[in-house]
This record gives sequence, structure tokens and C-alpha cells, in this order.
Amino acid sequence: MSRPRLLVSVAEASGDRLAAEVLRVLCAQVELAGIELRVSGIAGPALRQLGVREVAPVEDLSVMGLAEVLRHLPRVRRARRALFDALDEGADALMVVDAPDLNLPLAAYARARGIPVIGLVSPQVWAWRRARVHTVAARFTRLCCLFAFEPALYSEVQAPDFQAVFTGHPVLDRLPRRDPATVDPLLYALLPGSRPQERRRHLGPFLKAAERLRAQRQGARFLLAGPTPPPGLPDWVQPVPDVAALSRCRGALCKSGTVTLELAVLGLPMVVAHCVHPLTWWIGRALVRDVHHLAMPNVLADIAAGGKAPEVVPEHLQQLDPDRLARALLALPEHQPIDLSALGTPGAAARMAEVARPLFTSPLSAP
Repeated sequence: MSRPRLLVSVAEASGDRLAAEVLRVLCAQVELAGIELRVSGIAGPALRQLGVREVAPVEDLSVMGLAEVLRHLPRVRRARRALFDALDEGADALMVVDAPDLNLPLAAYARARGIPVIGLVSPQVWAWRRARVHTVAARFTRLCCLFAFEPALYSEVQAPDFQAVFTGHPVLDRLPRRDPATVDPLLYALLPGSRPQERRRHLGPFLKAAERLRAQRQGARFLLAGPTPPPGLPDWVQPVPDVAALSRCRGALCKSGTVTLELAVLGLPMVVAHCVHPLTWWIGRALVRDVHHLAMPNVLADIAAGGKAPEVVPEHLQQLDPDRLARALLALPEHQPIDLSALGTPGAAARMAEVARPLFTSPLSAP
């Protein structure tokens, strides 16, 4: 049996989950061809559960923003060094998820050694530094695009061994559409984020907003989604593990990110509130000039309209005033008309595995 070596690089919880979803399918596919993948890399709970040999934990990299990364730079550097050392030890392919600051240099290092690179998420070249399409094409062998409009961004790139493929978004496979008949009008959701610094910035204002809402809507209760819940929660806040547990909620207060797409797929109306370090915010606004919103449902609406479109979901950025957030939650409609056509159809993880599989079933995967 052939036993090619695959190195995986992820930088946060959603990347860990996506890589695990794809790897589960990929291993089953190549096993039918008499191939057993030996997988190592940066791993979180989902990849560790699959038996991936960890060269560094994803928890060492789960920081976001320039100012936040600077405070954790020693452990970020250790994890980065572990990845480069793993490539030096030998790999037949590299699979990376997002995190371009980490993974583009790693991909360049791999390609210089003749190692093919699979990207499971296109960097957001549509948001800023669009000229990066040439850098991305030079460093990836195959690139899976989550949104229908992304492959066209690479159409003029001259890179004969590069291919960008629209695979769709895996969020469509994770959640069923909620049943409106089961919705509890007094039940709301709080989603402050999974990274520690996100929860530190968001949880306090979110809980205060929940208190303000309860003052106006007697008997309102909340589900707090995310990792290990903090101590001392009031009895009207119940911790739950993830978005899948929120199907009975009337509305949600959430941070920005993939979770906004998860809530949209679920059909749960949302208010998006997000805060980062002021330095990170200032630099981000200076670099990202063509994107008018932060929440992905609003970004997708802008792209579909070819310019700035009206907000589909309300956004509150940097100044998280609990009274304003509570009023926004109370004003949520029963349905938010979010166009998710850019996400494609269910089955994204299987299509991503199909994109990666030829790298192991061809002469590239010599034992």
C-alpha cells in the first residue's frame, strides 16, 4: 500500500473543522486506490480526532488582527517554525486553509521543493490587494473557491500548473433549515466568537444587551453558543456547543465571520456586532477600500449588486452599545432575505476532496 505524507496547516477553529471534513472524505477516497495517507500538521480538536499527528496545536495560532498577533508572537513563531521543519522532513503534498499570512509563505517554501499545494479557501482577494491573485497562483497547485464569483478573479493569471475550482461552501452541509413552527418567540442566541480575544471583547457587551432586552421583553432567555462557557452566567443564559443548537431561537446577536453564513443557512435572523483592537481596525480600514460591510451576508449582497447595497443584516462595529444592540434584536424581522446562491450547492467537502485526490493517485504520490 502506498503511504504518501500530507502536511496540513490551519490557523483557527473553523479551518480545523473544514480540513477535517475534507480529510475524512479524501482518506476514504484514496483508500479505495490502495493509498493510506499519513497526515501531520497544525491540528485542532477535529483534526486530532481523525488521528492527525500534531506538530503544533491550532490553539497557539487562534488569534486575529495585527495587535492581537503581536502579543502572541512567540508561540505563533514556534508553530510556524514547526510547519517549515515538517516540510524539511519531507511531504508529498501540503493542504492549507485560509490564513494567508501564515500559509502563503509556507506554500512558497513547499513549491520551491516541488511539493504540490492544495488551498481549501481562496484568500479574500476580492476584498483587498487584488493583485495577489498572481502570488496565490504561483504558490498553489489547486485552489478550492467557496464562492461562485472567485474563480473568475484568477482567469487572467498565467500559471500553467495552477487551477482554481468552485467547490461551494461547506456551511450548506452543516445545518438544516429551521422549522418556523418550532421557534420560541422569547428565545435568543448569543455568539461572541470562539477565539479567546473575541470572547473577551464581545461577551460583556452581549450579556448587557441581553439584560436590556429582558427589561423590555419579560421572560426572554438566551442560548450562549461556543466553547467552554464562562463561570457565573445568570440562570436565563444556557450554554450550548454550537449553531446547530439554535434552531428554536427568535433571533441572534453574533460576531462577524463564518457564523453569519451558518445563521443565514439556518434561517435565523441576526444582528452582527464586532469589535477588534483599535490599531487592527485602523489598519484594516486603510487596506480594505472596496468592501463596505463586514458581515458576509452584506458583503455578498454588495458583490451581487456590483457596488454598495443596502444592509441585509444590521451591523454594529467597534462601538458596541448594549442599548442599541438590544433595540436591534427586538426590531429583527421574522425573516431576513439573504441570497446564498454564491455558496453553491451541498457537497462542498466531497468536491474539495475530488480536487485534491489526483495529487495522491498520480505519480506525485510515490511511496
